[in-house]
Amino acid sequence: MNIKIHTNFSDQNNEIEVIINAPQDASEVNQIIETIQAISNQIDTIIGEKENKIFIIQVSEIICFYAQEKNNYCKTKEGEFRIKKKLYELEENLNKKQFIRISNSCIANVKFIQNFDLSKVGDIIVHFTDGTNEYVSKRRISSVLKFLKERGN
Repeated sequence: MNIKIHTNFSDQNNEIEVIINAPQDASEVNQIIETIQAISNQIDTIIGEKENKIFIIQVSEIICFYAQEKNNYCKTKEGEFRIKKKLYELEENLNKKQFIRISNSCIANVKFIQNFDLSKVGDIIVHFTDGTNEYVSKRRISSVLKFLKERGN
């Protein structure tokens, strides 16, 4: 398949418009559309609360998102912040190449994963660069292994 990209930059446009001209049977078009939609829905910042103060946090600096005692949190090098977004909402809007759901209660930022420990049979332990650990849930092991295989190629 041959792809041509034409750009038209202007200071007068406030929106990005993508026009795709393709034959009807072009299966790659669906992949392109899904990728563009994923990019357009991604979030760059999130609001976090800590000690009665509100913080604007860059998503790229978040080590992981997790749920604990009916609340959701994000963990950064600066500490842990309570957030209002649900984990399933975050999972839909986070960059799929940067974040991976490792359990029902945790979404990990690949940038801050030190290693995946496979030494314990049947378990995967995620070691983060800040020294903390999280277990990959049994039902998420296959998707984590698939993610690792895709990243390894």
